[in-house]
Amino acid sequence: MPATPSTLSTRLQTLVKGPQFVWWLGHLTMLVCTAFYIPYWATFNSKAGAHWYARAFLGALVSYGVVVYKSFPQIKFEAQFLQSMLVEENVQYFLMAIFWWRSTPMIAPLIPYAVFAFFNAINYTRTSILPAIFPAGSTDPKASHAAGLSRKIQTWSEKNHGPAMALVAYVEVIGVMGSLILGAITFQSSFLSPIVYANFLRFRYFFSIHTRNAFAVIRARLDAKVVGNPKIHPQVLKAYEIARGAITRFGMAAVQQPATPAQ
Repeated sequence: MPATPSTLSTRLQTLVKGPQFVWWLGHLTMLVCTAFYIPYWATFNSKAGAHWYARAFLGALVSYGVVVYKSFPQIKFEAQFLQSMLVEENVQYFLMAIFWWRSTPMIAPLIPYAVFAFFNAINYTRTSILPAIFPAGSTDPKASHAAGLSRKIQTWSEKNHGPAMALVAYVEVIGVMGSLILGAITFQSSFLSPIVYANFLRFRYFFSIHTRNAFAVIRARLDAKVVGNPKIHPQVLKAYEIARGAITRFGMAAVQQPATPAQ
């Protein structure tokens, strides 16, 4: 194993030359630009903050682009290769980032990417940036504080990662799709947007247990309120059952699961 570079400057130069540092910068850009966009959204002035929205997704494109490039360094224009590539989860998020980057600004699509970016950014800070500044065996008194901070980040991340992914699933299923449907109805966004996103959710259903759980909970709650409710008109119940069946058939279409997890 090569020796750890002896100077801080050398260690940092080695760090920034790696593709993972660019990946981290993409996530950091997503977080910073999302933070700048939120005040515009909160004051109902999303159009004025559209540049921050676009920059946030540019950051996502950078980070997911690095992952996709590392997963598929050589593109083959063959049907089987392209099919396996297009159903890979990180590719799906990369393509959706392009879609959101060119879409009308909304807060809901930012949330999943920002959550992913936050966990990836703090874990990279823990595993790469802190060790580069305070390497193992350092005599710097601050090294022990950095090691303690690293352990706290790891503990917090492990404790909160699951609940955060569950939150992302509900935002993707309810928040994002709800925003797109509302936007289509009010002519704020394209009628094709919910269809495009429905296909993305179908992939998420197969890739994420949190998404499957979210769908199961939502269906159970809707069934409890609609099915068997004497206040619901029979035609409304029939329409609900038809819609539920159509969504189920669409979601159960065969999808090939990728080998690598989302970043």
